[in-house]
Amino acid sequence: MQRAVLGLCVSLAACTPLAADSDEPDEPVTSVTVAPRGTPYALSPWRWIAITAPHLAPSIGALGISGLDVAAGRAEAPLRVLGEGTAPPDWPFALDEGLRAPALPAATADERVAVGYGITTFSLGDGDRGVEMLELRVRYTDGLIAWINGVPVARRSLGVELAPTSLALRPHGPEWETFYIPVVPSLLRAGVNTLAIEVHPSARNDAPALAAELYGRSDRGILRGPIVAAVGATTARIAVETDLNTDASIEWGVGGALDQKAASPPGHHHSFELANLPVKGVVRYRVRGGATQSPIYAFHTAPAAGDVIRIGIYGDVRGGHAVHKKLVDQMLAEPLDLVAVTGDMVLHGSDEADWQRFFTITAPLVAQVPYLPAVGNHDLGWDGADTARNANEVFTLPPGPPDRPAGTNWYSLDVGDVHLVFLDSNAYERPEQETWLAADLVAARARGVRAIIAFTHDGPYSRGYHRGNGIARQRYVPILVQHHVDYVFSGHDHLYQRGEAGGLRYAVTGGGGASLYGFSCGVSGKPACKLDDGMIAIAREHHYAVLTLTAKTLELCVRKPDGRLLEPCSRAPLWRP
Repeated sequence: MQRAVLGLCVSLAACTPLAADSDEPDEPVTSVTVAPRGTPYALSPWRWIAITAPHLAPSIGALGISGLDVAAGRAEAPLRVLGEGTAPPDWPFALDEGLRAPALPAATADERVAVGYGITTFSLGDGDRGVEMLELRVRYTDGLIAWINGVPVARRSLGVELAPTSLALRPHGPEWETFYIPVVPSLLRAGVNTLAIEVHPSARNDAPALAAELYGRSDRGILRGPIVAAVGATTARIAVETDLNTDASIEWGVGGALDQKAASPPGHHHSFELANLPVKGVVRYRVRGGATQSPIYAFHTAPAAGDVIRIGIYGDVRGGHAVHKKLVDQMLAEPLDLVAVTGDMVLHGSDEADWQRFFTITAPLVAQVPYLPAVGNHDLGWDGADTARNANEVFTLPPGPPDRPAGTNWYSLDVGDVHLVFLDSNAYERPEQETWLAADLVAARARGVRAIIAFTHDGPYSRGYHRGNGIARQRYVPILVQHHVDYVFSGHDHLYQRGEAGGLRYAVTGGGGASLYGFSCGVSGKPACKLDDGMIAIAREHHYAVLTLTAKTLELCVRKPDGRLLEPCSRAPLWRP
Protein backbone atom coordinates (compact mmCIF):
# COMPACT_ATOMS: atom_id res chain seq x y z
CA MET A 1 0.00 0.00 0.00
CA GLN A 2 1.44 3.37 -0.92
CA ARG A 3 1.05 5.97 1.82
CA ALA A 4 1.87 9.62 2.11
CA VAL A 5 2.52 11.03 5.56
CA LEU A 6 0.57 14.04 6.77
CA GLY A 7 1.69 14.29 10.34
CA LEU A 8 4.01 15.11 13.19
CA CYS A 9 4.27 14.58 16.92
CA VAL A 10 2.30 17.21 18.81
CA SER A 11 5.06 18.02 21.27
CA LEU A 12 8.25 16.55 22.65
CA ALA A 13 6.52 15.82 25.92
CA ALA A 14 3.71 14.00 24.16
CA CYS A 15 6.20 11.79 22.30
CA THR A 16 7.59 10.21 25.47
CA PRO A 17 6.01 6.92 26.60
CA LEU A 18 2.58 7.42 28.12
CA ALA A 19 2.07 6.02 31.58
CA ALA A 20 0.37 2.65 31.96
CA ASP A 21 -1.74 1.52 34.84
CA SER A 22 -1.54 -1.85 36.52
CA ASP A 23 -2.86 -3.34 39.72
CA GLU A 24 -0.12 -5.96 39.68
CA PRO A 25 3.60 -5.72 40.50
CA ASP A 26 6.54 -5.15 38.16
CA GLU A 27 4.56 -4.31 35.03
CA PRO A 28 6.76 -2.41 32.57
CA VAL A 29 5.38 -0.51 29.61
CA THR A 30 6.96 -1.38 26.28
CA SER A 31 7.03 1.72 24.12
CA VAL A 32 6.63 0.82 20.46
CA THR A 33 8.02 3.29 17.95
CA VAL A 34 6.94 2.91 14.35
CA ALA A 35 8.95 4.88 11.81
CA PRO A 36 6.96 7.37 9.72
CA ARG A 37 5.91 6.00 6.34
CA GLY A 38 6.55 8.29 3.37
CA THR A 39 7.42 11.97 3.32
CA PRO A 40 5.77 14.40 5.74
CA TYR A 41 3.67 17.21 4.38
CA ALA A 42 4.34 20.71 5.66
CA LEU A 43 2.04 21.33 8.61
CA SER A 44 1.14 24.48 10.39
CA PRO A 45 2.15 24.71 14.08
CA TRP A 46 -0.37 23.16 16.40
CA ARG A 47 -2.57 25.57 18.31
CA TRP A 48 -3.88 24.43 21.68
CA ILE A 49 -6.22 25.68 24.34
CA ALA A 50 -6.78 23.83 27.62
CA ILE A 51 -9.32 23.99 30.42
CA THR A 52 -8.03 23.35 33.92
CA ALA A 53 -9.99 22.07 36.90
CA PRO A 54 -9.40 21.01 40.52
CA HIS A 55 -7.56 17.78 41.19
CA LEU A 56 -9.76 14.77 41.87
CA ALA A 57 -9.59 12.81 45.08
CA PRO A 58 -9.39 9.07 44.31
CA SER A 59 -12.94 8.42 45.54
CA ILE A 60 -14.34 11.34 43.57
CA GLY A 61 -12.49 10.20 40.47
CA ALA A 62 -14.02 6.74 40.76
CA LEU A 63 -17.46 8.29 41.11
CA GLY A 64 -16.94 10.50 38.09
CA ILE A 65 -15.73 7.71 35.86
CA SER A 66 -18.49 5.33 36.93
CA GLY A 67 -21.34 7.53 35.72
CA LEU A 68 -23.41 6.57 38.78
CA ASP A 69 -24.10 10.21 39.55
CA VAL A 70 -25.68 10.75 36.15
CA ALA A 71 -27.63 7.48 36.34
CA ALA A 72 -29.06 8.62 39.66
CA GLY A 73 -30.29 11.87 38.14
CA ARG A 74 -27.65 14.12 39.72
CA ALA A 75 -26.94 15.83 36.41
CA GLU A 76 -25.16 18.83 37.92
CA ALA A 77 -22.93 16.82 40.22
CA PRO A 78 -20.25 16.07 37.63
CA LEU A 79 -19.83 19.78 36.88
CA ARG A 80 -19.39 20.64 40.54
CA VAL A 81 -16.98 17.77 41.06
CA LEU A 82 -15.07 17.94 37.80
CA GLY A 83 -14.91 21.70 37.39
CA GLU A 84 -16.56 23.84 34.75
CA GLY A 85 -15.43 25.35 31.49
CA THR A 86 -16.56 26.45 28.05
CA ALA A 87 -15.41 25.01 24.73
CA PRO A 88 -13.75 27.48 22.33
CA PRO A 89 -16.22 29.37 20.11
CA ASP A 90 -17.01 27.62 16.81
CA TRP A 91 -15.12 24.50 17.89
CA PRO A 92 -13.94 22.41 16.05
CA PHE A 93 -13.33 25.06 13.39
CA ALA A 94 -11.18 27.63 15.14
CA LEU A 95 -9.22 28.60 18.24
CA ASP A 96 -8.98 32.10 19.60
CA GLU A 97 -5.64 33.44 18.37
CA GLY A 98 -5.06 35.18 21.71
CA LEU A 99 -5.36 31.93 23.64
CA ARG A 100 -3.42 29.55 21.45
CA ALA A 101 -0.44 27.58 22.81
CA PRO A 102 2.09 25.44 20.92
CA ALA A 103 1.61 22.35 23.12
CA LEU A 104 -0.69 20.77 25.65
CA PRO A 105 0.15 22.00 29.15
CA ALA A 106 1.01 19.67 32.00
CA ALA A 107 -0.88 19.46 35.26
CA THR A 108 0.39 21.61 38.12
CA ALA A 109 0.43 21.10 41.85
CA ASP A 110 -2.79 23.07 42.07
CA GLU A 111 -4.78 22.00 39.02
CA ARG A 112 -5.29 19.20 36.55
CA VAL A 113 -5.84 19.69 32.83
CA ALA A 114 -9.42 18.59 32.11
CA VAL A 115 -9.43 18.92 28.31
CA GLY A 116 -7.23 20.04 25.44
CA TYR A 117 -8.45 21.45 22.11
CA GLY A 118 -5.89 21.36 19.28
CA ILE A 119 -5.84 22.36 15.62
CA THR A 120 -3.33 22.03 12.83
CA THR A 121 -3.65 22.35 9.05
CA PHE A 122 -2.28 20.49 6.06
CA SER A 123 -2.37 21.30 2.35
CA LEU A 124 -3.36 19.06 -0.55
CA GLY A 125 -2.40 19.67 -4.15
CA ASP A 126 -3.42 18.23 -7.49
CA GLY A 127 -1.40 15.07 -6.83
CA ASP A 128 -3.60 14.23 -3.85
CA ARG A 129 -6.91 14.11 -5.70
CA GLY A 130 -6.90 10.29 -5.78
CA VAL A 131 -6.71 9.76 -2.01
CA GLU A 132 -9.09 6.92 -1.07
CA MET A 133 -8.30 6.42 2.62
CA LEU A 134 -6.90 8.37 5.53
CA GLU A 135 -5.15 6.74 8.48
CA LEU A 136 -5.16 8.82 11.64
CA ARG A 137 -2.49 7.35 13.89
CA VAL A 138 -2.61 8.55 17.49
CA ARG A 139 -1.13 7.83 20.88
CA TYR A 140 -3.23 9.47 23.53
CA THR A 141 -4.46 9.76 27.10
CA ASP A 142 -7.32 8.89 27.44
CA GLY A 143 -10.32 9.79 25.26
CA LEU A 144 -10.49 11.75 22.03
CA ILE A 145 -12.63 13.10 19.24
CA ALA A 146 -11.09 14.08 15.91
CA TRP A 147 -12.46 16.13 13.04
CA ILE A 148 -11.22 16.80 9.52
CA ASN A 149 -12.64 20.01 8.08
CA GLY A 150 -15.33 19.91 10.77
CA VAL A 151 -16.40 16.33 9.98
CA PRO A 152 -16.03 13.91 12.94
CA VAL A 153 -13.77 11.02 11.89
CA ALA A 154 -12.69 9.33 15.15
CA ARG A 155 -14.00 8.95 18.70
CA ARG A 156 -12.83 6.91 21.67
CA SER A 157 -13.99 6.64 25.30
CA LEU A 158 -16.11 9.80 25.33
CA GLY A 159 -19.87 9.78 25.77
CA VAL A 160 -22.32 11.53 23.47
CA GLU A 161 -23.44 13.90 26.22
CA LEU A 162 -20.07 15.56 26.66
CA ALA A 163 -19.33 18.49 28.96
CA PRO A 164 -16.03 20.36 28.50
CA THR A 165 -14.58 18.79 31.65
CA SER A 166 -16.00 15.28 31.16
CA LEU A 167 -13.66 12.43 32.02
CA ALA A 168 -12.79 9.78 29.48
CA LEU A 169 -14.81 6.65 30.25
CA ARG A 170 -11.69 4.49 30.59
CA PRO A 171 -7.92 4.91 30.50
CA HIS A 172 -6.06 4.28 27.25
CA GLY A 173 -2.84 2.29 27.17
CA PRO A 174 0.55 3.18 25.69
CA GLU A 175 0.11 1.78 22.16
CA TRP A 176 -0.41 3.77 18.98
CA GLU A 177 -3.91 3.35 17.53
CA THR A 178 -4.83 3.79 13.87
CA PHE A 179 -8.25 4.97 12.74
CA TYR A 180 -9.09 4.05 9.12
CA ILE A 181 -11.15 6.80 7.50
CA PRO A 182 -12.76 6.44 4.04
CA VAL A 183 -12.47 9.61 1.99
CA VAL A 184 -16.04 10.53 1.08
CA PRO A 185 -17.06 13.50 -1.09
CA SER A 186 -16.51 16.86 0.64
CA LEU A 187 -14.24 15.44 3.37
CA LEU A 188 -11.07 16.85 1.81
CA ARG A 189 -10.50 19.92 -0.31
CA ALA A 190 -7.74 21.22 -2.53
CA GLY A 191 -5.54 23.61 -0.59
CA VAL A 192 -5.68 24.01 3.18
CA ASN A 193 -7.43 21.36 5.35
CA THR A 194 -7.94 21.36 9.11
CA LEU A 195 -7.31 18.54 11.56
CA ALA A 196 -8.84 19.20 15.00
CA ILE A 197 -8.52 16.92 18.04
CA GLU A 198 -10.15 17.17 21.45
CA VAL A 199 -8.53 15.02 24.14
CA HIS A 200 -9.64 14.26 27.73
CA PRO A 201 -7.93 12.37 30.56
CA SER A 202 -9.66 9.65 32.57
CA ALA A 203 -9.95 9.77 36.34
CA ARG A 204 -6.58 7.97 36.54
CA ASN A 205 -4.64 10.83 34.94
CA ASP A 206 -4.23 14.52 35.71
CA ALA A 207 -3.80 15.70 32.12
CA PRO A 208 -4.39 14.51 28.55
CA ALA A 209 -1.53 13.68 26.20
CA LEU A 210 -1.42 13.25 22.47
CA ALA A 211 0.89 12.33 19.63
CA ALA A 212 -0.73 12.30 16.18
CA GLU A 213 0.09 11.48 12.57
CA LEU A 214 -2.11 11.53 9.49
CA TYR A 215 -1.52 9.41 6.40
CA GLY A 216 -3.24 9.39 3.02
CA ARG A 217 -3.30 6.53 0.53
CA SER A 218 -4.81 6.12 -2.89
CA ASP A 219 -6.06 2.56 -2.51
CA ARG A 220 -8.09 0.30 -0.25
CA GLY A 221 -6.87 -3.00 1.02
CA ILE A 222 -6.27 -5.54 3.79
CA LEU A 223 -6.18 -4.27 7.37
CA ARG A 224 -5.95 -7.52 9.36
CA GLY A 225 -5.36 -11.10 8.37
CA PRO A 226 -5.66 -13.49 6.76
CA ILE A 227 -6.46 -15.72 9.72
CA VAL A 228 -6.97 -19.49 9.69
CA ALA A 229 -10.21 -19.38 11.64
CA ALA A 230 -11.03 -23.10 11.50
CA VAL A 231 -9.59 -26.29 9.99
CA GLY A 232 -11.28 -29.64 9.52
CA ALA A 233 -10.30 -32.93 7.91
CA THR A 234 -11.20 -31.63 4.42
CA THR A 235 -12.42 -28.09 5.11
CA ALA A 236 -11.10 -24.73 6.31
CA ARG A 237 -12.32 -21.22 6.95
CA ILE A 238 -10.10 -18.22 6.23
CA ALA A 239 -11.03 -14.75 7.53
CA VAL A 240 -9.71 -11.33 6.56
CA GLU A 241 -10.58 -7.73 7.47
CA THR A 242 -10.33 -4.97 4.87
CA ASP A 243 -11.07 -1.28 4.59
CA LEU A 244 -14.78 -0.55 4.51
CA ASN A 245 -16.63 -1.30 1.28
CA THR A 246 -13.72 -3.27 -0.16
CA ASP A 247 -13.96 -6.52 -2.11
CA ALA A 248 -11.79 -9.55 -1.31
CA SER A 249 -10.87 -12.83 -2.96
CA ILE A 250 -8.86 -15.95 -2.20
CA GLU A 251 -6.78 -18.29 -4.37
CA TRP A 252 -5.74 -21.69 -3.08
CA GLY A 253 -4.43 -25.02 -4.21
CA VAL A 254 -2.35 -28.08 -3.47
CA GLY A 255 1.19 -28.20 -4.78
CA GLY A 256 2.51 -25.34 -6.87
CA ALA A 257 -0.63 -23.91 -8.46
CA LEU A 258 -3.24 -21.70 -6.78
CA ASP A 259 -5.93 -22.99 -9.14
CA GLN A 260 -9.02 -22.58 -6.94
CA LYS A 261 -10.66 -19.19 -6.43
CA ALA A 262 -13.49 -17.58 -4.49
CA ALA A 263 -14.66 -13.98 -4.13
CA SER A 264 -16.33 -11.92 -1.42
CA PRO A 265 -18.40 -8.80 -2.24
CA PRO A 266 -17.46 -5.34 -0.98
CA GLY A 267 -17.53 -5.20 2.80
CA HIS A 268 -15.33 -5.01 5.90
CA HIS A 269 -15.17 -8.58 7.28
CA HIS A 270 -14.76 -11.45 4.81
CA SER A 271 -14.92 -15.20 5.43
CA PHE A 272 -14.01 -17.91 2.90
CA GLU A 273 -15.18 -21.50 3.31
CA LEU A 274 -12.84 -23.96 1.59
CA ALA A 275 -14.08 -27.50 0.89
CA ASN A 276 -12.84 -30.73 -0.70
CA LEU A 277 -9.35 -30.22 0.66
CA PRO A 278 -6.94 -33.15 0.79
CA VAL A 279 -6.97 -35.29 3.91
CA LYS A 280 -3.87 -34.50 5.99
CA GLY A 281 -2.70 -32.34 3.11
CA VAL A 282 -0.92 -29.01 2.82
CA VAL A 283 -2.90 -26.16 1.26
CA ARG A 284 -1.28 -22.99 -0.07
CA TYR A 285 -3.33 -19.82 -0.39
CA ARG A 286 -3.23 -16.08 -0.93
CA VAL A 287 -5.85 -13.44 -0.12
CA ARG A 288 -6.45 -10.25 -2.07
CA GLY A 289 -8.25 -7.23 -0.65
CA GLY A 290 -8.82 -4.23 -2.86
CA ALA A 291 -5.45 -3.22 -4.29
CA THR A 292 -3.40 -5.33 -1.86
CA GLN A 293 -2.60 -8.99 -1.44
CA SER A 294 -1.17 -11.16 1.30
CA PRO A 295 1.94 -13.30 0.99
CA ILE A 296 1.36 -16.92 -0.01
CA TYR A 297 0.74 -18.87 3.19
CA ALA A 298 0.26 -22.58 3.86
CA PHE A 299 -1.69 -24.63 6.39
CA HIS A 300 -2.45 -28.31 6.75
CA THR A 301 -5.81 -29.93 7.25
CA ALA A 302 -6.65 -31.42 10.64
CA PRO A 303 -4.99 -34.61 11.84
CA ALA A 304 -7.04 -37.79 12.00
CA ALA A 305 -7.81 -40.03 14.96
CA GLY A 306 -4.63 -41.64 16.24
CA ASP A 307 -2.27 -39.21 14.51
CA VAL A 308 0.46 -37.41 16.40
CA ILE A 309 -0.88 -33.99 17.41
CA ARG A 310 1.35 -31.05 18.40
CA ILE A 311 -0.06 -28.05 20.26
CA GLY A 312 1.87 -24.83 20.90
CA ILE A 313 0.99 -23.25 24.26
CA TYR A 314 1.81 -19.87 25.78
CA GLY A 315 0.13 -16.96 27.55
CA ASP A 316 0.39 -13.57 29.26
CA VAL A 317 1.84 -11.40 26.53
CA ARG A 318 0.28 -8.09 27.62
CA GLY A 319 2.83 -5.38 26.71
CA GLY A 320 5.87 -7.62 26.17
CA HIS A 321 6.06 -7.26 22.39
CA ALA A 322 9.76 -7.97 21.90
CA VAL A 323 9.57 -11.31 23.74
CA HIS A 324 6.29 -12.15 22.05
CA LYS A 325 7.86 -11.66 18.62
CA LYS A 326 10.67 -14.08 19.51
CA LEU A 327 8.21 -16.71 20.71
CA VAL A 328 6.11 -16.38 17.56
CA ASP A 329 9.22 -16.80 15.41
CA GLN A 330 10.15 -19.96 17.32
CA MET A 331 6.65 -21.43 17.04
CA LEU A 332 6.62 -20.77 13.30
CA ALA A 333 9.54 -23.19 13.05
CA GLU A 334 7.59 -25.90 14.89
CA PRO A 335 5.25 -28.22 12.93
CA LEU A 336 2.22 -27.29 15.05
CA ASP A 337 -1.38 -28.39 14.51
CA LEU A 338 -2.74 -25.49 16.55
CA VAL A 339 -1.79 -22.86 19.11
CA ALA A 340 -3.63 -22.64 22.44
CA VAL A 341 -3.24 -19.49 24.52
CA THR A 342 -3.73 -19.27 28.28
CA GLY A 343 -5.02 -15.70 28.15
CA ASP A 344 -3.95 -12.08 28.55
CA MET A 345 -2.93 -11.68 24.95
CA VAL A 346 -2.99 -7.88 25.35
CA LEU A 347 -2.63 -5.38 28.17
CA HIS A 348 -6.13 -3.91 27.84
CA GLY A 349 -8.65 -5.71 25.66
CA SER A 350 -10.78 -2.60 25.30
CA ASP A 351 -7.91 -0.79 23.53
CA GLU A 352 -8.08 -1.38 19.80
CA ALA A 353 -4.48 -0.14 19.75
CA ASP A 354 -3.39 -3.20 21.74
CA TRP A 355 -5.08 -5.57 19.31
CA GLN A 356 -3.55 -3.79 16.34
CA ARG A 357 -0.10 -4.33 17.82
CA PHE A 358 -0.94 -7.94 18.74
CA PHE A 359 -2.00 -8.85 15.21
CA THR A 360 1.05 -7.15 13.71
CA ILE A 361 3.23 -9.60 15.65
CA THR A 362 1.10 -12.74 15.25
CA ALA A 363 0.21 -12.18 11.56
CA PRO A 364 2.38 -14.99 10.08
CA LEU A 365 1.33 -17.41 12.84
CA VAL A 366 -2.46 -16.92 12.72
CA ALA A 367 -2.31 -17.10 8.91
CA GLN A 368 -0.98 -20.68 9.06
CA VAL A 369 -2.12 -22.31 12.32
CA PRO A 370 -5.50 -22.26 14.11
CA TYR A 371 -5.15 -19.98 17.16
CA LEU A 372 -7.46 -20.70 20.11
CA PRO A 373 -7.45 -18.60 23.30
CA ALA A 374 -8.73 -19.03 26.81
CA VAL A 375 -9.88 -15.49 27.53
CA GLY A 376 -7.96 -13.73 30.30
CA ASN A 377 -8.95 -10.87 32.56
CA HIS A 378 -6.86 -8.33 30.63
CA ASP A 379 -8.45 -9.49 27.38
CA LEU A 380 -11.75 -8.14 28.71
CA GLY A 381 -10.44 -4.60 29.04
CA TRP A 382 -9.62 -2.44 32.01
CA ASP A 383 -10.25 -4.30 35.27
CA GLY A 384 -11.76 -7.20 33.34
CA ALA A 385 -15.16 -5.55 33.24
CA ASP A 386 -15.22 -3.40 30.12
CA THR A 387 -18.09 -3.37 27.66
CA ALA A 388 -15.86 -2.11 24.84
CA ARG A 389 -14.38 -4.36 22.16
CA ASN A 390 -12.47 -7.27 23.66
CA ALA A 391 -11.25 -10.78 22.93
CA ASN A 392 -14.62 -12.43 22.36
CA GLU A 393 -15.27 -9.92 19.56
CA VAL A 394 -11.76 -9.84 18.12
CA PHE A 395 -11.65 -13.64 17.73
CA THR A 396 -14.35 -15.73 16.15
CA LEU A 397 -14.25 -18.38 18.84
CA PRO A 398 -15.71 -21.85 18.29
CA PRO A 399 -19.37 -21.87 19.30
CA GLY A 400 -20.13 -22.47 22.93
CA PRO A 401 -23.23 -24.22 24.25
CA PRO A 402 -26.47 -22.57 23.09
CA ASP A 403 -27.44 -21.61 26.64
CA ARG A 404 -24.07 -20.04 27.53
CA PRO A 405 -24.74 -16.62 29.13
CA ALA A 406 -23.81 -13.53 27.15
CA GLY A 407 -20.35 -12.21 27.93
CA THR A 408 -18.91 -15.59 28.92
CA ASN A 409 -16.38 -17.51 26.85
CA TRP A 410 -16.14 -21.21 27.61
CA TYR A 411 -16.10 -23.69 24.72
CA SER A 412 -14.65 -27.01 23.55
CA LEU A 413 -13.78 -28.83 20.32
CA ASP A 414 -12.18 -32.00 19.02
CA VAL A 415 -8.95 -32.08 17.03
CA GLY A 416 -8.86 -35.58 15.61
CA ASP A 417 -9.67 -37.71 18.62
CA VAL A 418 -8.22 -35.26 21.16
CA HIS A 419 -10.75 -33.15 23.08
CA LEU A 420 -9.78 -29.59 23.99
CA VAL A 421 -11.64 -27.64 26.69
CA PHE A 422 -11.28 -23.88 27.13
CA LEU A 423 -12.60 -22.61 30.45
CA ASP A 424 -13.48 -19.01 31.27
CA SER A 425 -11.79 -18.16 34.56
CA ASN A 426 -13.54 -14.78 34.52
CA ALA A 427 -16.78 -16.73 35.00
CA TYR A 428 -15.73 -19.43 37.46
CA GLU A 429 -18.58 -18.45 39.77
CA ARG A 430 -21.21 -19.20 37.11
CA PRO A 431 -22.76 -22.60 37.94
CA GLU A 432 -23.67 -22.93 34.25
CA GLN A 433 -19.99 -23.39 33.44
CA GLU A 434 -19.60 -26.20 35.97
CA THR A 435 -22.72 -27.95 34.68
CA TRP A 436 -21.53 -27.60 31.09
CA LEU A 437 -18.03 -28.83 31.91
CA ALA A 438 -19.25 -32.02 33.57
CA ALA A 439 -21.63 -32.82 30.70
CA ASP A 440 -19.00 -31.98 28.08
CA LEU A 441 -16.43 -34.28 29.64
CA VAL A 442 -18.94 -37.12 30.01
CA ALA A 443 -19.79 -36.81 26.31
CA ALA A 444 -16.12 -36.70 25.32
CA ARG A 445 -15.26 -39.86 27.24
CA ALA A 446 -18.35 -41.56 25.81
CA ARG A 447 -17.00 -40.84 22.31
CA GLY A 448 -13.79 -42.62 23.28
CA VAL A 449 -11.46 -39.65 22.83
CA ARG A 450 -7.77 -40.38 23.13
CA ALA A 451 -7.03 -37.48 25.50
CA ILE A 452 -8.64 -34.46 27.13
CA ILE A 453 -6.59 -31.29 27.56
CA ALA A 454 -7.97 -28.24 29.39
CA PHE A 455 -6.90 -24.61 29.15
CA THR A 456 -7.79 -21.70 31.40
CA HIS A 457 -6.31 -18.36 32.39
CA ASP A 458 -6.38 -18.33 36.19
CA GLY A 459 -5.53 -21.90 37.11
CA PRO A 460 -5.85 -23.87 40.34
CA TYR A 461 -2.17 -24.03 41.32
CA SER A 462 0.69 -21.53 41.25
CA ARG A 463 3.50 -20.29 43.46
CA GLY A 464 3.49 -16.88 41.77
CA TYR A 465 1.92 -13.61 42.82
CA HIS A 466 -1.69 -14.89 42.51
CA ARG A 467 -1.03 -18.29 44.19
CA GLY A 468 -3.69 -20.18 42.25
CA ASN A 469 -7.45 -19.76 42.17
CA GLY A 470 -9.43 -21.15 45.11
CA ILE A 471 -12.66 -21.56 43.15
CA ALA A 472 -10.79 -23.52 40.48
CA ARG A 473 -9.37 -25.84 43.14
CA GLN A 474 -12.61 -26.34 45.04
CA ARG A 475 -15.17 -26.56 42.25
CA TYR A 476 -13.43 -27.35 38.97
CA VAL A 477 -10.50 -29.61 39.85
CA PRO A 478 -12.83 -32.36 41.19
CA ILE A 479 -14.69 -32.36 37.85
CA LEU A 480 -11.45 -32.50 35.86
CA VAL A 481 -10.10 -35.34 38.00
CA GLN A 482 -13.36 -37.31 37.93
CA HIS A 483 -13.30 -37.40 34.13
CA HIS A 484 -9.56 -38.08 33.88
CA VAL A 485 -8.46 -34.88 32.16
CA ASP A 486 -4.89 -35.54 31.08
CA TYR A 487 -3.48 -32.03 31.56
CA VAL A 488 -4.65 -28.54 32.48
CA PHE A 489 -2.68 -25.46 31.34
CA SER A 490 -3.09 -21.99 32.80
CA GLY A 491 -1.42 -18.59 32.90
CA HIS A 492 -2.16 -15.46 34.98
CA ASP A 493 1.07 -15.80 36.95
CA HIS A 494 4.01 -14.78 34.80
CA LEU A 495 6.25 -17.80 35.33
CA TYR A 496 6.56 -21.48 34.47
CA GLN A 497 5.47 -24.18 36.89
CA ARG A 498 4.75 -27.85 36.37
CA GLY A 499 3.34 -30.33 38.84
CA GLU A 500 0.71 -32.91 39.75
CA ALA A 501 -1.78 -32.45 42.58
CA GLY A 502 -4.70 -34.64 43.56
CA GLY A 503 -4.39 -36.72 40.43
CA LEU A 504 -4.33 -33.74 38.05
CA ARG A 505 -1.30 -32.84 35.95
CA TYR A 506 -0.97 -29.09 35.47
CA ALA A 507 1.37 -26.47 34.09
CA VAL A 508 1.43 -22.69 34.46
CA THR A 509 2.63 -21.17 31.18
CA GLY A 510 2.49 -17.42 31.78
CA GLY A 511 5.79 -16.46 30.18
CA GLY A 512 4.55 -14.95 26.91
CA GLY A 513 6.18 -11.54 27.31
CA ALA A 514 4.71 -9.77 30.34
CA SER A 515 7.07 -8.90 33.19
CA LEU A 516 7.97 -11.99 35.18
CA TYR A 517 6.73 -12.60 38.72
CA GLY A 518 8.75 -13.88 41.63
CA PHE A 519 7.89 -16.94 43.69
CA SER A 520 5.63 -16.42 46.69
CA CYS A 521 6.55 -19.54 48.68
CA GLY A 522 8.57 -22.72 48.83
CA VAL A 523 11.94 -21.30 47.77
CA SER A 524 14.89 -19.85 49.64
CA GLY A 525 13.93 -16.65 51.44
CA LYS A 526 10.19 -17.30 51.15
CA PRO A 527 7.81 -19.03 53.58
CA ALA A 528 6.77 -22.62 53.15
CA CYS A 529 3.76 -23.13 50.89
CA LYS A 530 0.50 -23.65 52.74
CA LEU A 531 -0.92 -25.71 49.89
CA ASP A 532 0.54 -28.99 48.65
CA ASP A 533 0.58 -28.28 44.92
CA GLY A 534 2.82 -31.18 43.90
CA MET A 535 5.29 -28.83 42.23
CA ILE A 536 7.88 -30.67 40.10
CA ALA A 537 9.56 -27.77 38.26
CA ILE A 538 9.41 -24.00 38.49
CA ALA A 539 11.23 -21.19 36.67
CA ARG A 540 11.04 -17.42 36.34
CA GLU A 541 11.52 -17.41 32.56
CA HIS A 542 9.77 -16.29 29.40
CA HIS A 543 8.83 -19.36 27.40
CA TYR A 544 6.43 -21.31 25.23
CA ALA A 545 5.54 -25.00 25.37
CA VAL A 546 4.80 -27.72 22.84
CA LEU A 547 2.55 -30.59 23.88
CA THR A 548 2.94 -33.67 21.67
CA LEU A 549 0.28 -36.37 21.87
CA THR A 550 0.99 -39.84 20.51
CA ALA A 551 -1.29 -42.88 20.62
CA LYS A 552 -0.55 -43.60 24.29
CA THR A 553 1.62 -40.81 25.71
CA LEU A 554 2.06 -37.08 25.92
CA GLU A 555 5.30 -35.14 25.94
CA LEU A 556 5.75 -31.56 27.14
CA CYS A 557 8.76 -29.58 25.88
CA VAL A 558 9.20 -26.01 27.18
CA ARG A 559 11.54 -23.62 25.40
CA LYS A 560 12.99 -20.18 26.06
CA PRO A 561 12.69 -17.36 23.50
CA ASP A 562 16.00 -18.44 21.94
CA GLY A 563 14.75 -22.00 21.43
CA ARG A 564 16.75 -23.66 24.23
CA LEU A 565 14.93 -26.08 26.48
CA LEU A 566 13.85 -24.60 29.81
CA GLU A 567 13.92 -28.10 31.36
CA PRO A 568 14.23 -31.61 29.93
CA CYS A 569 11.09 -32.69 28.09
CA SER A 570 8.68 -34.59 30.36
CA ARG A 571 6.59 -37.58 29.33
CA ALA A 572 3.53 -39.24 30.81
CA PRO A 573 0.97 -41.88 29.79
CA LEU A 574 -2.49 -40.90 28.63
CA TRP A 575 -5.37 -42.08 30.76
CA ARG A 576 -6.91 -45.38 29.74
CA PRO A 577 -10.15 -46.84 31.11
